[in-house]
Amino acid sequence: MDIVFDISEDEVPIFLAEVDEHLQVLDDILIRLEKESDDSELVQTVFRSAHTIKGMAGMIGHRRMTEITHALETALDGVRKKSIHISTPLINICLDAVDRLRLLREEVVTGQTSDIDIDELVQSLKDLTIAKKDDGPEPVQPILAKAPGGIDAVEQKLQDLITKGGTVSEISQAQQTRTVQIIATIPADSVASAARAFQMMMALQELGDIQSMTPTQQQIETASAVSDFSAVLVTSQPDKKISAGLLQIFGLGDIYIDGKAILSNGMPVEESAPQIASEPVDPAGKNGNVSTPSAELSRQVPTESTPPSRRSTDVTAKSVVETNGRRSTDMTVRTNVERLDSLMNLVGELITDRNHLQQIRARLEADSRLSGRLEQFSESVTHLGRITDQLQEEVMRIRMMPVGSVFNKFPRMVRDMSQKVGKLIDVVIHGEDTEMDRSMIEEINDPLIHLIRNSVDHGIESPKDRIAAGKPERGTITMTARHEQGRIILTVEDDGGGIDAKRLRNSAVQKGLITPEEAAVLTEEQSIDLMFMAGLSTAQKVTDISGRGVGLDIVNTNIQRVNGSIEVETQLGFGTQFQIVLPLTLAIVPSLLVGVNNSTFAIPLVMITETLRLEKADIKNIYRKPVTLLRGNVLSLLRLSDIFSFAEPEEQKKYLFAVVVHSGKQRVGLIVDSLIGEEEVVVKSLGAFIGDIPGISSAAILGDGKVALIVDVFGLFKLAGI
Repeated sequence: MDIVFDISEDEVPIFLAEVDEHLQVLDDILIRLEKESDDSELVQTVFRSAHTIKGMAGMIGHRRMTEITHALETALDGVRKKSIHISTPLINICLDAVDRLRLLREEVVTGQTSDIDIDELVQSLKDLTIAKKDDGPEPVQPILAKAPGGIDAVEQKLQDLITKGGTVSEISQAQQTRTVQIIATIPADSVASAARAFQMMMALQELGDIQSMTPTQQQIETASAVSDFSAVLVTSQPDKKISAGLLQIFGLGDIYIDGKAILSNGMPVEESAPQIASEPVDPAGKNGNVSTPSAELSRQVPTESTPPSRRSTDVTAKSVVETNGRRSTDMTVRTNVERLDSLMNLVGELITDRNHLQQIRARLEADSRLSGRLEQFSESVTHLGRITDQLQEEVMRIRMMPVGSVFNKFPRMVRDMSQKVGKLIDVVIHGEDTEMDRSMIEEINDPLIHLIRNSVDHGIESPKDRIAAGKPERGTITMTARHEQGRIILTVEDDGGGIDAKRLRNSAVQKGLITPEEAAVLTEEQSIDLMFMAGLSTAQKVTDISGRGVGLDIVNTNIQRVNGSIEVETQLGFGTQFQIVLPLTLAIVPSLLVGVNNSTFAIPLVMITETLRLEKADIKNIYRKPVTLLRGNVLSLLRLSDIFSFAEPEEQKKYLFAVVVHSGKQRVGLIVDSLIGEEEVVVKSLGAFIGDIPGISSAAILGDGKVALIVDVFGLFKLAGI
């Protein structure tokens, strides 16, 4: 059945993004609360997110989302007031509510009513609250948390504290309490202006007690357009903290705190900027409202940072930081991903032209007859190269996303899976702020899911087995991300039982994947690598988590497809670590250009360990396959001319070159005729007309207009049977 919400098409992406953000907060914090139940800040955070979703759902008329969040908010309020104790059953119900909210969120996208039943869930949340109310009176809240009657009531409470002998901290806090007038404007073109007003109200509630507010909460929740917002706040917080809280809300025009502008025309105001005069604050809040002089609000504050026109409402004030004594705001823009891809393609074309000009300059410099004008041309090319590099760097930054956008969903996933298999598992995350290209973020999602499933089902032992082995009953999965030499390193590590190489060999033989003779000559490392073979599983029984022989082979395939690699370190009885090495992006690939029989190939630098110069005598043959010695170890060699069926050159060169590439722990030297140099190449698809070419992943247009084929290192390994 069709369902209509009170939201425009332009407002839908913002609604979805903000709901997703708060749902993720609920997931993360609820799981933490299960183990950190005494942390009141976590309780406040999770309550605030539920309250925000409720307000947003109410403003667009999403009745069922509002019902769930209202029941969830009530239960969390009981936790906040300590009338409901945190327990695993409570967290289960709350997480179930989060799952239902995610499904109901899709109704805004599809416009279709789903068949989700919420009545039983809402009743379960209500039952929690009703059961606890019967246990006794609600605990008394701190005096200053909700101080009705404004500053006069606060002063009375202060006097009572002194008379009755309150603690030093209570008296100190009461003495610092004051009233603050907040005035703000919301531009007419702001998307979801009522939502901005609601966010203002939420932010102020975190900072103190709202004595009076215009519009009222009831008016805001009708989703009517809001242009002016004002409030009188009873608070003990300094202006600096109030400013920081309000500047995190995007889509606002001007903000004044006691007449002092902190935001003008959507831009933060310098502390030294001249301020407007303000009417005196009426502490009593006459008639329950705060006057909002429109003439004062419409006046612009002259500052250097004020732009000639109002900023687009797409710009979001995310956080305020102090830099050399000056206040600045980190601004983010929400835009369509296709626009970023188009911009990246244009930058790629510019890089190709830059490389072409640099080649022309090199040729002209070799011709002394043109030295007169060459200097000017050289300066222009250098400047263009510098600007192109900066533009490329900025575009890459725009495309970057924190790895935490993927990592943060795993604590919830591990909790759910571990309960199914009867295990106790914690997830520890490091480096979640590490950034990588959004295209790589999309590619690593499935491999990480399979690795986590493997650790839960195969890696971590049951509590009974862990205790018997002298370990804590709770296992730990650690996820880490970091940058290293222009690459992204991701690790998934568990402190479980490790991988039994013998068991892997036996399983591979039983399933007919290798012969007993092949299994007998495998090294320990080669035996461990068997886990990446399709169809291999050591599980005793098939579960809904694993055991069907699929998963790790997909991990290997997906990682190889993006020119990445995966290595495994394991110790029986102590745990396993998977390390994934990935390039920063798939759009522009730093490569080593090599020559093979008058053709040019590009080998991604992320796959290269080193390069070697070889004489003919350095190359030996073992079982008719070329090898060489590298620091006392045998290195297998592959001739690119043989793999791609090039004709033998008539002239035999004295020297050849080998580019040492790696796949996991395996190393192979690719024999080429020459090393041309490093270059950042723009990846171009071969297209459906050409199709897949074994050993070649894509192509690139070089500065001189020639086409270089980009080598698929893992494809070469397969072609060579390695």
